[in-house]
Amino acid sequence: MSARFLRILMCASLFAFQSAVLADHTEVAERYSHQRQLFKELTDQLQSGELDAAIARRDELKGYPLKEYFDYLVVRHQLKQSANPASLLERVAEFNGDTRLQRRLLGVLKNRSVALERWQDYKLAWADDNSPDHPCDDLLAGFINGQPKRFTEPTRKLWSDVGRHTANCDKAFSMLLAEVTDVPTTALWQRTVALVKRGDLEAAGSLLKYFNARDKRLVTAWIDGYDDPAAALRNEVTHGNTVHHKVIAELMLRRWARDDLPGAVAYWQQNATRFGFNEKEANDAVAGYAVLAAKRGIAESRQLLETVAPNRDVRYWRVRLALQAKDWPRCIATLDELTKQEQSMPRWQYWRARCLELQGFQSAANRIFEAISDKFEYYGFLAADRLSHQYAIQAAPLPDADSAMHELKDDPRVIRALEYFFAGLPWEGRREWNRALKGSSKERFLGAAQLADSVDWHDRALDSAFSAGATDVLPWLFPEAYKEDVTRHAASYDVPREFVYGVMRRESRFTPDIKSSAGAVGLMQLMPATARQMGNELSIKAPVWRLIDSELNIKLGIRYLHFVLSRFDNNLAYAAAAYNAGPKRVKKWLQAGAAGALETDIWVELIPFDETRAYVQAVLFNTTVSEWMLKDGQVTRLENRMNSLSVSQLAE
Repeated sequence: MSARFLRILMCASLFAFQSAVLADHTEVAERYSHQRQLFKELTDQLQSGELDAAIARRDELKGYPLKEYFDYLVVRHQLKQSANPASLLERVAEFNGDTRLQRRLLGVLKNRSVALERWQDYKLAWADDNSPDHPCDDLLAGFINGQPKRFTEPTRKLWSDVGRHTANCDKAFSMLLAEVTDVPTTALWQRTVALVKRGDLEAAGSLLKYFNARDKRLVTAWIDGYDDPAAALRNEVTHGNTVHHKVIAELMLRRWARDDLPGAVAYWQQNATRFGFNEKEANDAVAGYAVLAAKRGIAESRQLLETVAPNRDVRYWRVRLALQAKDWPRCIATLDELTKQEQSMPRWQYWRARCLELQGFQSAANRIFEAISDKFEYYGFLAADRLSHQYAIQAAPLPDADSAMHELKDDPRVIRALEYFFAGLPWEGRREWNRALKGSSKERFLGAAQLADSVDWHDRALDSAFSAGATDVLPWLFPEAYKEDVTRHAASYDVPREFVYGVMRRESRFTPDIKSSAGAVGLMQLMPATARQMGNELSIKAPVWRLIDSELNIKLGIRYLHFVLSRFDNNLAYAAAAYNAGPKRVKKWLQAGAAGALETDIWVELIPFDETRAYVQAVLFNTTVSEWMLKDGQVTRLENRMNSLSVSQLAE
């Protein structure tokens, strides 16, 4: 069956599916449209402080799936304003049918009680079995309300876990230490080590009075050696075989390695056992630093990699350094050192073929390229480029999931999830959706994917498709999401739409309100500083809270894509790397790798950050498949998107 016929078949299937989906979308979206509009109006009133006006119209929400959520929002606002938060405990108890909401309200009650210093009110909230843990507030409230001041096991653990501390922990522990004369030795060591690790040397020094003379010398050596880790490790006072010696020794070694990695490694190879490390632990540490040396481009890295016991990362970086040096015979030799399983991976098969090709063994290389060119992944596409083959992209016909979808449309939990989504509360909707589908069958997940897709809830469609194992149903996995906004802004800044989708899929999986642990927000996972910079250029205010707005996030994200593409002469690999790791780092990597001297596929393999390397490969793959979907099977080959670029061509 030809690829063209498959595309025609897919389009016909998609047209019929979309017609049915449109009807489903209309039915689902319109089911509560009037009450949904009222819900939005009333929640807006709550936000603007018109509490009484919103409550007066509460009964108009009767029968609406989110009526209980509105009641929750009312109580939440009342708690935040109350001068007597415990008076609302009975209202909080009414939410026992949804313990998730009740637990949140108890947390708000606790916070309000702390703010008002109403510790008896706090005690009442704390007594509820569903009360969330607020460890520092709980401890302080307990002491204020008469709890004996002693180091219980939970208190000892909290004292040691300095990362969880708030100002109320400091107050509570000051009260505790004012009365307790015997500090538990284990807790004392754990807290001291934790404070030294985080660089809070003053706080660590304040604990010296609890140590005996010998241990005081050890802790003092740690503190004094924090800024001179080489001297600290060489100081015999710091030698020992307890877990605390090991933790601080590792810290000092890391700090030493920042400035003198070869020196730190050489010392560790000879002296690790002085700190309680066995031979394997020492070798593992040296291997890790050898890989770090390779990533940093340190001249001694190859020698270090050769002298350590090989683990996976060591083996991989031996291959990469051979690629960087253009030592093709050595490349083959290092590939032969991989495990059989590693050698069978498309990544390393591709590089074996490339190294053979670069030595002139084209027939042998082509046989390997042929074997992996049918893989639906980044290295499969690269192999297809070497042979001028079509990419292995095929979309399976959309599965018949009508029965499961219609059943889901009448599930009260799914109805609530959809209403959260329609009402602009997707984070609540995802939680409800995931609970409704937990443990579902493949058929039910397929129905869920079809239902989510029918209402343009793209992140739930993609997630449900993966849960169903439907990894070849491309319309669900590579949707034309937020089509109007992407099309308009991509055209405005001359950024390929498929590249926008390639980045968006990798960054957020089409989740508009997602926030990363690093602080990135929204569909394009913009860092607040980047959003401000792009916003300033467009005379748009872009505070963090606005970045979950899909239209604004897309506009600013595409503006930034335009910037990095311009900066790197429209090379998608470099631009994607810059989007993830920053343009300055990418320029540094290009300069270190003698940009233009290395072909771009090799340069991508040599990206020092594992996350960025995987990111670039995923974005290039996503971009290719998205273009195939957008342009009815037409694609721009990766080799044409990854032309090499000399450092002199970089825009300032």
